[in-house]
Amino acid sequence: MATSTSGSSMQQGTRSDYSIKPLTMSIPIDSLDVQSESPVDFGSLKRNEVDMDALISAQKMFEYLQMLNGPTYVNLVKEFWVRVEVCDIESAKSQENQAVSRNPNLKGKSRSEMGLEPFNGLEIKSAVMGIPVSITEGVIAKACRMAPEGRFLWNVSRKDALLESYTNLLLNGNPATKLVNMDIKHRMLLKIVNECFFQKGGGADQLSLDHKLALYFLSAFQPINLPRYIMHHLCWAIKEGAKGKRKQVPCGRLLSEIFCQGGVLKTLDRFNLVSDRVLGIATGRMISGKTLFNMKVINMIITDVKDLKESTAPSQTLRDFPSILKEDNPEALTGYLAAFTRESEDATKNVEVALARKQKSTKTKATNYDSVATPKRKRGKGDSTITMAAAKLALEEMEANEAAGIERPPEKWKAGEEIVSPMFTITPEMEKKCQEHTENLKNEKKRLKAQYRIDRDKQLKEMGLEHCDQSTIEQIIEVQTLARKVEEETLKGAKKALKETLGTSEAVASESVPTVAVSDVAASEAATSEAANKSEKVVHIPVPQTTLSPSSSTDSDLENVPLSQKFNLTKSKQTPKSKTTSKPKLSPKAKPFKLVHSDVLKTIGELSEKRIGICNKLPADHPF
Repeated sequence: MATSTSGSSMQQGTRSDYSIKPLTMSIPIDSLDVQSESPVDFGSLKRNEVDMDALISAQKMFEYLQMLNGPTYVNLVKEFWVRVEVCDIESAKSQENQAVSRNPNLKGKSRSEMGLEPFNGLEIKSAVMGIPVSITEGVIAKACRMAPEGRFLWNVSRKDALLESYTNLLLNGNPATKLVNMDIKHRMLLKIVNECFFQKGGGADQLSLDHKLALYFLSAFQPINLPRYIMHHLCWAIKEGAKGKRKQVPCGRLLSEIFCQGGVLKTLDRFNLVSDRVLGIATGRMISGKTLFNMKVINMIITDVKDLKESTAPSQTLRDFPSILKEDNPEALTGYLAAFTRESEDATKNVEVALARKQKSTKTKATNYDSVATPKRKRGKGDSTITMAAAKLALEEMEANEAAGIERPPEKWKAGEEIVSPMFTITPEMEKKCQEHTENLKNEKKRLKAQYRIDRDKQLKEMGLEHCDQSTIEQIIEVQTLARKVEEETLKGAKKALKETLGTSEAVASESVPTVAVSDVAASEAATSEAANKSEKVVHIPVPQTTLSPSSSTDSDLENVPLSQKFNLTKSKQTPKSKTTSKPKLSPKAKPFKLVHSDVLKTIGELSEKRIGICNKLPADHPF
């Protein structure tokens, strides 16, 4: 008798032709991302001051978490996922309505009379390499090594009273509290929920209402019905993937365990189809003391030889595990595998043809009446002849060099080629020491990094910046650096100006002429021609013969400098010289005075006042 299902042309019985379940996912199989659950090393967590034994013991899920440390058959999971469908009450009613629409006489009949399979509750159906399989909640419970009992709530309303209990217990009564500010044990429970139970794609910290209550039950030591939670999570992911909204495949390790215990691997092994290439073995990322370090909970990782290692060995066979195969007849299994092989070959050919057409279309250039693409030159017999002649010459040269005793140059090392030294062999003890040394270096580097963070936080606390973010601290450091540079540049400019001032004062003091003539420039250019016959006014300024030193220079020293040198006065148009004009005589070593900016003079005065104040505080017998 032939049985049909929705979206499936599979037929059972002894037939010469078998058709496998069609694809149900719109996402290509190569684009799927299989997520492997993370095994948990509770011993490492306990050694690093986070003891989760009490919370996990209340759930009786140690065996489930231990099972997660095993292989994930990525290729089998992908083959399962592209043909998967959920058989629930909605799909069952849809099948019955379709049957009635095709034949109205079937209205009111049973599913068996309609030619449909009996509906036995929520079920996941698919095909692995053509072999039809079926997964129920009981199969998941058996694979999890847990009883299908405990608290379970799904499609929770936002007004549910338990959400307030979740806020009070995990968020300390404040809904605005971030998940990263929860207690460390609750944070680890959240990590286990996200990576061992309900893997999601992106934004793993954003919990749904259903998962919030699951986390609340775990934190409140209330046992949950984990198999039912996983079953509903898988159904949700399947429906999202069928809509093209999700490419992540959750529970990769659990599905692989079901394939192993449910008879799929045994059937494939019977046909010699079990190999690493066919299965695609992968493992999940371990949750251990290293996870606490990455979460910045601890500053140093405590390791031990008892730490859990990732394993690719399959689990031991469980007794009384229900078979997930919908067909045990060897002839039928052979037919399904043959049909899968034919379909795979056809799909491969179609992909190759599509790829060839795409490459051809990209190589073909658009042509017009004026230009035509020039065809590429084909390789002729002359090319092969030249190549063979060159090879013969090279061979003869090598033989001649060997006969003459000339050694061949060493061949270059190729990437990926293993270098073997014949004079040295690494023993297991040496390899172990090398690994230990490498681990010690890594731990030391991590320790120094953690110590640097501690010292930095201590300095920030002393400065009162412990509550500032990183951008604010960087801005403060930048401002301090700029202020330091400005202070250094100002001090250099002040010293340079002071040195020039002292040098000019000494030059003026060493002049032989005690007076300097300065012209009266009060007359305008318009009156210059009228005052041509008048004598030029002369102002005589006495210059005291004093000796200046760097230690006694102040602003008062500048008052004794002639104005012509202090302000560098020059005349654009010279008036006729008078007989009474006296020409100043400068010494050969005198330097012309440069104009000094007022800010520099002010800085010089401030520095002088500071020096005088420091000298006043020195004892009487001090050399300065």
